[in-house]
Amino acid sequence: MAKKPLAAGFTGDVAEETGVAARTKSAVHHVRDEAGMVAAHAVDHPAATGSAIAAVGLLGLAIGYMLGMSSASRDRRWYR
Repeated sequence: MAKKPLAAGFTGDVAEETGVAARTKSAVHHVRDEAGMVAAHAVDHPAATGSAIAAVGLLGLAIGYMLGMSSASRDRRWYR
């Protein structure tokens, strides 16, 4: 598991920041935390990670095949 740093020692009042910049910083912080947790899980469980990647790849291949077949010509003759 990824360990979060302990930031102890500050006991003053914290003024809550508002606005787009503060929300963006918060969103970036949460995304980095989640990405770290996903990476830690992938390291801890390599077989599950490989299986998930293979399943997503096969699903993408199947969707691509179906989209390709649906956009193909409707003419069923093998000769032209």
